[in-house]
Amino acid sequence: MPEPAQVDLLDIISFVRVVETGSIVSAAIRLGLAKSIVSRRISRLEAVLGAQLLIRTPRGTTLTDVGREYYARAGGGLAELESAREVVNKLTSEISGLLRVQVQTAFGEYVIAPLLAEFAQLHPRIQFDIWFEDRRVDMNAEAYDLVIKPGSDPDLTLITRKLAKIGWVVVASPAYLDAQGRPVHPSDMNAHRAMLHVTDTGNWRFQGAHGSEHVQMSSELRTDNGQMLLAAARAGLGVARVPKFMVEDPLMRGELEVVLPAFPHESDDLQIFIPPTRTSIARVRALVNFLYEKTDREV
Repeated sequence: MPEPAQVDLLDIISFVRVVETGSIVSAAIRLGLAKSIVSRRISRLEAVLGAQLLIRTPRGTTLTDVGREYYARAGGGLAELESAREVVNKLTSEISGLLRVQVQTAFGEYVIAPLLAEFAQLHPRIQFDIWFEDRRVDMNAEAYDLVIKPGSDPDLTLITRKLAKIGWVVVASPAYLDAQGRPVHPSDMNAHRAMLHVTDTGNWRFQGAHGSEHVQMSSELRTDNGQMLLAAARAGLGVARVPKFMVEDPLMRGELEVVLPAFPHESDDLQIFIPPTRTSIARVRALVNFLYEKTDREV
């Protein structure tokens, strides 16, 4: 026995809209279709069902008894479908799921960590996988949603959004500068021992009255930890370039001193990097927007 012909959902929608608006013309306007298309859909639905649903008159349409019973069920079913679509839209746009984030250590600890904690409070349905580390990651291979770090990334496919300006400062202990002398010009820096973060190329850029002054520093000590740089500088082992926010207290206590205060170090951009495939995810967009709103334009 052959299966009965399937009813087309578009035909049901057309029928329901005709009943709701009172005429094929009004339904066609509401649906954005030609009157002839709506009329054909109604006729096709009636043919498949094997029953007349509507009586066409010059003043519009009226329901037959069968049409009235069919509308009671079809209209309710269509309303349920629309409700189901709203539920899906809510679920797909709801801020929930796993966020995998990498933050460069120093900026993560001092700047980003409190903001991530606040964001987590606002969105309890999000699960977090947050890594504070300084190595470069393959965001796609390691499934990171976003990475926050200063500078640029060689992967030009990543979406980049500048979060803030990073103020840098070169510091040393007063005892070291008393013993080794205080530089008066960036060119004097070559006579000093430098401690470098592993992400630092040693190309230090100072701002002078006549433009930028570049000095290539060699390393006496390398580390992947900002606190180690501060400890080495306080111990008098040499000069270190660190973010300003890390040395406010040591400078106030007199444990460290700014080197070349007349030649401030050039700033860098703290940036968010996102794979293009992650930009449309609601939780990723929400975190990026939150960080951008909450972060000072200079850190």
